[in-house]
Amino acid sequence: MTQNPTAKEQKQKVAAGFNLASAGYDRQAVRFLAMTARRLVEIAVIRSNETILDVATGTGHSAIALSTFVGINGRVIGIDLSPDMLEVARQSITKASLDNIHLQLGDAENLSFEDESFDKVICASGIFFLPNMLAGLKEWLRVTKPGGVVAFSSFGETAFNPMREMYANRIQNNYGVILPPSRGFQRLNTPQKCRDLMQQAGFRPEAVEIYTEQLGYYLQNVDEWWDIVWHTGFRHSVSQIVPERLEQFKTQHLAEVRELAIDKGIWLDVPAIFVVGKKVNQ
Repeated sequence: MTQNPTAKEQKQKVAAGFNLASAGYDRQAVRFLAMTARRLVEIAVIRSNETILDVATGTGHSAIALSTFVGINGRVIGIDLSPDMLEVARQSITKASLDNIHLQLGDAENLSFEDESFDKVICASGIFFLPNMLAGLKEWLRVTKPGGVVAFSSFGETAFNPMREMYANRIQNNYGVILPPSRGFQRLNTPQKCRDLMQQAGFRPEAVEIYTEQLGYYLQNVDEWWDIVWHTGFRHSVSQIVPERLEQFKTQHLAEVRELAIDKGIWLDVPAIFVVGKKVNQ
């Protein structure tokens, strides 16, 4: 599949943003990513001896969880656009002495694998970063065996609010960073949007199941919120602020967020959406 320059540039920007974020992607404040990945693996019902493709594996949360389920005779292949993310994943996999995971650079919309190569395809918190989500999902379906499963996760409409809206308002109104009206998980933030996308990709309605769960928790302080900004997809936009104004933005934004604190801390709203589609023989 030939990519237009805009899509290619967008993927390069995504990869660059995650290269920057990779060093802190596994921080305690950002644990919602690991929680979501592990829950997706559970919902997808992985079995021993299966061959699984982990799309947008990042720092390997899903791949490591998958490794346990597929066992010594199973195999997990993790792909990602970000080499720095993959390096962090390699270090974690080596530390855990896992030898049934293979990592490689890969484009989720243009897979290098043959048709019907995998029992299941998993993508935790990554599909909404694809320039063309439908093209990616069709590719995942292509490489899945008949009777196999494609599963991905996203986040609901209220995710990370009110901090997310505070962040967006300040960065756009005071710092000249232009954010697209629908970006990141907001492109896929309801069960109906997920269901529509699955049907467009070729999944039969009766073969699609969607689950929602609240995975939120309290942050201890505003510094933990900044960990999330600095070490997740938020980094894409905050990196557009000129360096000499970045500290000012951080100070002003965290002052707003500090007002949200209660005795338990600052609530991080994480409404997760899990989508599982079975590939049915036509």
